[in-house]
Amino acid sequence: MVRSDRKRAVTSVDVAAAAGVSQATVARCFTTPEVVAPDTRLKIEAAADRLGYVPNAIARSLKSQRTNIVGAVVPAVGEYWQNVVTYFSRRLTARGRQLLLFSFLDQEEVNETLEAVMQYRLDGLILASATIAEAQLARMRQTGLSLVAFNHPDAAGIVPSVTVDNEAGASELARHLADLGCTRVLYLGGVAAASTDRARFRGAARTLASTGVRCNYMEAGAFTYEAGYRAAERVGSLDSLPDAIMVGSDEVAFGMLDGLRRYGLTAPGDVLVTGFDGLPQAGWAGYDLTTLVQPADRLAEHAVELAAGDTADPSDAQPPSVVVAGTLRRGLTTRKGDTEQGGPGSLPSHNGSTERRAGQ
Repeated sequence: MVRSDRKRAVTSVDVAAAAGVSQATVARCFTTPEVVAPDTRLKIEAAADRLGYVPNAIARSLKSQRTNIVGAVVPAVGEYWQNVVTYFSRRLTARGRQLLLFSFLDQEEVNETLEAVMQYRLDGLILASATIAEAQLARMRQTGLSLVAFNHPDAAGIVPSVTVDNEAGASELARHLADLGCTRVLYLGGVAAASTDRARFRGAARTLASTGVRCNYMEAGAFTYEAGYRAAERVGSLDSLPDAIMVGSDEVAFGMLDGLRRYGLTAPGDVLVTGFDGLPQAGWAGYDLTTLVQPADRLAEHAVELAAGDTADPSDAQPPSVVVAGTLRRGLTTRKGDTEQGGPGSLPSHNGSTERRAGQ
């Protein structure tokens, strides 16, 4: 006979017996405590603490038809996404919900990840990938799951969406460079297939074109430090450097800046450099990057509201779309030709209102 030292889990039946109440009253105490008399609730909670009872979340979800779990499909790499996931988790926890994370390394894994998501019982889902096809978004909405696309401009009108104003933000950066007298600008994107990349380049190119400046596009291949570092070799081998390089994300810009140093090139000494995201590292002395700061906390708050089903109805004919403006942070990397003295700071956005909500 094999002896097991595993201790039997304490159940609601045990708590009911210790507190002198019915099992149904114990269940109500942990699901709808407001309907249980205060004295009875205190007695049940004391018994539960004494016995070490932990309510069964799965059993509760079967009864309530809610799991209090919201999923998020997020790229597995990138400082930006690590920050965003932290905001998702904090915002959900504040609402008494938990985050279930599904990560992917590249676009080829996205469809597999979405298939895996459907195997779980979720109250909502945040799709944080700017490369999910419109047809795929439409299919996901037909599942009836409360979902939201995060920072995917092309998702607007297809599913509920929350995004920074990518086009206006890049336009703000381009206007800053034009004001500094730049006449040759290169745009280094991350992934051309990403709707964020297209929107940012569109905003930059249109604004520069209005001042008579042509903006050429170059793809780094990923929104990573390594991609930016590799792209610096292509930039360094150009016959002549542009006046400025607009980089599609801060992380790629960090790699670009470090890669340029291999060729003895610096920003702003030889070329001006801007990023996009507003990562904490942008303020480090080694980078001091001019960038468009995304209000990630506020974006995450809106996304959680929609995904958790607090403000959105998945059956709405016109899904809500929230667009939030960013803020221009002017750093050392564009200080050349700028007569203003002092350390890097923030400039108010020219976008006017900081947020707009459509489809409501």
